[in-house]
Amino acid sequence: MNCFEMLSDIERDCKLNAIHLPRQMSSDRDWRGIGFKVGRFHCVCAMQAIAEVLPWPVMTPLPSARSWFRGAANVRGRLLTVSDLQGFMTGLPHQPGIKSRILVVHFKDHAYGFAVEQVLGIERFFGDEKKSAKELPDIQPYLPYVIDAFEHQEKPWILLNFEAIFQDAAFYHVLSARMEGGR
Repeated sequence: MNCFEMLSDIERDCKLNAIHLPRQMSSDRDWRGIGFKVGRFHCVCAMQAIAEVLPWPVMTPLPSARSWFRGAANVRGRLLTVSDLQGFMTGLPHQPGIKSRILVVHFKDHAYGFAVEQVLGIERFFGDEKKSAKELPDIQPYLPYVIDAFEHQEKPWILLNFEAIFQDAAFYHVLSARMEGGR
């Protein structure tokens, strides 16, 4: 018996004696997304919405910018504007920490960076976990940018819509109010 025949016998024996793993059942109502923290909320968005997750980069601040606009960063030779997601939605700035990350989102051929407290990874949600976002406490500042909510792992999660942020004219007004009116 040559080596090839021995390997073929081993393969045949393995297939005959293998214990098959059960298939994971999934429903059309199951959904996966990228989880991250914004303020006191666990948030999630569609995986295809996030182009990249970056560590906190060196940024150049824009003089006279609103507090939620962190500045611009050079990422591999490309200019990336970075906005504090919590600061934009609530007016309360997020203090960067060791777990803070930048979510890179593409919109109309531009890349935008959004600072978040922490990226939690890929989360799976089941259809029976869905709930109304309006029922969540302290949700009001987030509501214009929320699609849905879930009760997942005994925590409320909000499904954010970055497209709604890009359609909000306030997102493009980065100069502070005193600078916009003065010049």
